[in-house]
Amino acid sequence: MIINFCVLLIILIFVIILNSILGVLLPYYFHVENIAIYQIILLTLLGILAAFLCLSFINKELSGLHKVIHKNIKENKVCIKPKSKDRCYFKNIPYFLNNFGTIIKSYNHLIENQNLLLEKHYSMNNKLKKNNQVRDVMLEVSNSIVSINNTEKLFELILEKLINIIDDGDMGSFIILGEDNFLEYKAVVGFDINKLKNIRLRLDETFLSKKNGENITKPCIIKDVRRFNSYNLNSETYEALDNIKALDIKTTLSTPIIINGNLYGMINIDSLKTDAFSNEDLLVAEYFSNQISIALKNHQLIEKIMYLSKYDSMTGIYNRYYFEELSGKFYRKARRYNENFCLVMFDLDSLKYINDTFGHVIGDMAISEFAKIIKKNIRESDLFARYGGDEFIAMLFKSCAIDIKNKLSNIISYFNTNPILVDGKKVFITFSYGIACYPEDSKDINSVIKLADKRMYEYKNRSKTRL
Repeated sequence: MIINFCVLLIILIFVIILNSILGVLLPYYFHVENIAIYQIILLTLLGILAAFLCLSFINKELSGLHKVIHKNIKENKVCIKPKSKDRCYFKNIPYFLNNFGTIIKSYNHLIENQNLLLEKHYSMNNKLKKNNQVRDVMLEVSNSIVSINNTEKLFELILEKLINIIDDGDMGSFIILGEDNFLEYKAVVGFDINKLKNIRLRLDETFLSKKNGENITKPCIIKDVRRFNSYNLNSETYEALDNIKALDIKTTLSTPIIINGNLYGMINIDSLKTDAFSNEDLLVAEYFSNQISIALKNHQLIEKIMYLSKYDSMTGIYNRYYFEELSGKFYRKARRYNENFCLVMFDLDSLKYINDTFGHVIGDMAISEFAKIIKKNIRESDLFARYGGDEFIAMLFKSCAIDIKNKLSNIISYFNTNPILVDGKKVFITFSYGIACYPEDSKDINSVIKLADKRMYEYKNRSKTRL
């Protein structure tokens, strides 16, 4: 500005003071008739100066707003550019008076853009929130994989967490694809699992198959579930679901679980609201199912490791390590409560001959068949394990040595009359055994095992002598 605002203010104050002084002094030096003229002139000058000062002040205040508007309009190409008269001294005042409508329109554009930006940020924040929820759920599921032994309990946990993440999710089901290509209900929320367990679905009856066709790797949303099922389910399945109120839901979000490129199962999230789910929910469900697929794959690996730590992979009976762990517990229990048990050591006599003559595949078949028959002829409460390559051990409860011998004689007779057939040739399974009992033979379990092993070799030698 040409004149500083502070200077104008000082001049204004000076004129006001001067006007007051002159009002007092003029009558003293001049004629009374001329005093009014001088006062009018001074007041006019004072008014002009005050107006100039006010306009300068307003123009100065509008200058900052002018710069902001100019910057925003320059950055936003959609806005209409107002006309500006740079030659005017108080250029900011006519700028706003002449372009008020244009400025309002421009700011409407800016507000709309700001609202779009806010919606975008809200959507991003919502996605981040969902991702954080999924991450927390996956952490909980991963920690539960080791502690939860029941797979169906794990399915129920996964289902509950996904229902909590998806907006408007009220209930749901976890169905698993079986070897016969039928899907069975393994976990539910909001339904009676006992009623759903008897219902099996064909793959081509599922939401994913009907909605996506062959591409069942992507989630989908089903609206008007009852109508959809009436067209796609067989009448028996439809009536069964209807009878247990499973068709009272309005909308379903169905997402697949893919492990190693194969369909493992499906998670259905159900809502009692119409048009309950959005595309954002689809993305969340897809991301969740991908993470769950990894978690379930890890669970399968852990289950396999846990199984192999206890069971023999070929025969399905206990391995030596787990047998020794369990037998130690039962031995301590027997000592405390004065109980008895018998240990039986087995050895397949003909395994080397079978391997050399027919190959190891047939040898493995002989091992599996022997284990199956022994397992079939003892109690479920008894322990039976593979002790070595062709050696087996059993801990039998509530049995005496005579009863065990009679039972084993029947098993020997069975093998003699039921050989394995290989290319028209008969492969006979023969074995030796030794029995030792606690506490009759010894009160130390290691001594009982050694005695049973010794008697097994004595039996083997006697058999060779007879041959």
